Amino acid sequence: MLIKFYSEESAPFVMFDSVASQLLTIMGHADSREGSVSAEALDSALNRLVQGIANEEGEVASAHPNDCNEPQEVSLSARAAPLIAMLRRASEAGGYVMWRPD
Repeated sequence: MLIKFYSEESAPFVMFDSVASQLLTIMGHADSREGSVSAEALDSALNRLVQGIANEEGEVASAHPNDCNEPQEVSLSARAAPLIAMLRRASEAGGYVMWRPD
């Protein structure tokens, strides 16, 4: 299943629900397949997401040293980039971010 994210300040995008669920949990919206982040809560959600991804990336890097012979997975930070950008734009404009199954 796909989850669609949208805001008036950014173009909408979709991501697989497994990744979206992981990112939403980091933001403090666990088990939320549909919801929103209001203007008042955007900065907090953005900070949680950025810090949570940094923590997870650090754990992965220390657990799995980079081996050039193995195929690399797409990092969580790369998957989160469109959501982070959307949250930042919405925060700067005093907007909101919403998501729902697509």
